Amino acid sequence: MAARIEINELGDVGRHKEITDAVRALDGVIEVKIAKSALHVSYDPLSTTEKKIEHAIRSTGATVKAAAADTETPHPDLTMLGELKPLQ
Repeated sequence: MAARIEINELGDVGRHKEITDAVRALDGVIEVKIAKSALHVSYDPLSTTEKKIEHAIRSTGATVKAAAADTETPHPDLTMLGELKPLQ
């Protein structure tokens, strides 16, 4: 899954590392980047949730303005999960 999260304090370059490190510390987070005035997170929905990501952001003292998740397009690394067969 992918989430795009707008953060009030994201314009402050000094806060970028603090915020991205907090999100990267979560289990299931695959990629974190800042682009187009938002934090973009690719994650495994079986390991973490958008709410946990938002909580990690808030733990740095930042305020989440808006968040949107893309449930239609899985991360390329996660597409193989659907191909797993049960053990016989």
